[in-house]
Amino acid sequence: MDTQQLKLLAGLVRGLLQPTHPSFGYGQALDLIAALPGLRNWPEVMAFPQRVAAAELDITATGRLSFRLKKRYSVYMSPQELLVALSPPGAVVARRTPQIWPSGPVPGVYITTSQKAIDALLEVYEDATDGALLYAERAGNGCASAIDLGEYGLWSSGLDRVPSGTLLVVGPLELDQQSWEGTASRLETACRYALDSGHRVAVLLDTPTAETLHEDVRLMVTSRDEHADEEPALIGVVTEKGELQARTPFSVAWPTIEPVTVTGTSDALPTPLMGPLRDVLAERTNGLLLFGSAVIAEYSAIDLVAGSLVLTERAGPAARIMARHRATPSKDWDVPEAIRQLPFLPSIESAYAQGYRRLIYHPSYTEPELLLKYSEDALLICGTYGADVMTVFMSTVRAGGGTHMEAALLARIVAIAATVSVPSRDGIKLLADLYVATGAPIDNVMAFEEIEQFLSDNLLARWRDGLARLQDAGVVVPAEVKKAFPRSQEIKAFVDEYLKQKKNRATA
Repeated sequence: MDTQQLKLLAGLVRGLLQPTHPSFGYGQALDLIAALPGLRNWPEVMAFPQRVAAAELDITATGRLSFRLKKRYSVYMSPQELLVALSPPGAVVARRTPQIWPSGPVPGVYITTSQKAIDALLEVYEDATDGALLYAERAGNGCASAIDLGEYGLWSSGLDRVPSGTLLVVGPLELDQQSWEGTASRLETACRYALDSGHRVAVLLDTPTAETLHEDVRLMVTSRDEHADEEPALIGVVTEKGELQARTPFSVAWPTIEPVTVTGTSDALPTPLMGPLRDVLAERTNGLLLFGSAVIAEYSAIDLVAGSLVLTERAGPAARIMARHRATPSKDWDVPEAIRQLPFLPSIESAYAQGYRRLIYHPSYTEPELLLKYSEDALLICGTYGADVMTVFMSTVRAGGGTHMEAALLARIVAIAATVSVPSRDGIKLLADLYVATGAPIDNVMAFEEIEQFLSDNLLARWRDGLARLQDAGVVVPAEVKKAFPRSQEIKAFVDEYLKQKKNRATA
């Protein structure tokens, strides 16, 4: 390298900075480019020509420039990005030789579902590097050579300045609906460390579908907003012997969907619901189908969800989405057989990518944005707690907190059905609330109160009307109804109002 080449490179750096720093001058660019040969400013470049002549445009040099850009101008460009930007057009920028374990496996991201594989890798790395430091989250922070990444994990300060080739151990990361976005973000960051800093990143993952782990990982990395070129960092696996082994290709095509014959029936659906639901589901194969029950349970209204499967077969293959990882995984299977026999997949994103178009999800762990996106081309079905249509709707669409998407989501509703099972003198009586979309346009700027009024005005069945008839006929005892639903303020208020009116009529 010589001073004339440095001047040309200074011009390139000035061009990179001018969009965000219009006043950045050529003299400043000359001082900045002095970082490439490891000098402080342009006068030092002129004073030490031998130092300049010995310098090369490589990842080490651009690493110094990257640090100076970030510190002086808050411009974040990785050493690899700078090397590409400053190299001649068409030049092939080779991967740098890692400083740590130079003869070891290619820097990149390697995945596994086995803690034993990670433990074996730590021993292999320690032997191969004579005890070099590594940086680890919980999956590997018990190693004597490990520096615990702590609560910030891959976003820990200074991690991008450790020697290239260093081993980073990430995880355990969970693949489920609740964790999908967070895990995807961490995988993307792992890929950037592999590409930009030349690190080897081992990731421990926990998934319900180990057989499609590679496909899920690739999906998470490539489907994120502003996805660039992270996918090449996905290299392979961590073997049980602790080897970082390449896998070519990293992922393959999704497995063929095997048809599942639903063994259940629609008998769980109350008679008032059956006809209207059958009619609307004969025409609609996409949107939101919501069920609710006044009974508080681990899987509220799951019997209604199971009963709907027979009516929704036209929509396509069905799958159940894993909402979260439980401390007691066996509870995932405390569902009707019709639900239990379906594929149990880690997310709506994964199920949709594989071709499933009936997706049974848990509203408490699914963001409204996701419902809007995938209900365009799939039928999303859920069960939740709620005695009436409005309660079911709000507990579904506001699971992630407050949102301004209520009106947009209302337009995606196929039907909302809620049931109330009240004790009577001759057994349980099943009452229902039912809303079925008519296809009429819905104002996209409806306020909350307007949505509530809209649903109330368009109900095909009301549990309040049914309960009033049963109370008038003396079939149910109001006190027993309140006792059966101690946490339902709606039912308590309705029964109290009924008793009040009955007393007023008696004294009139």
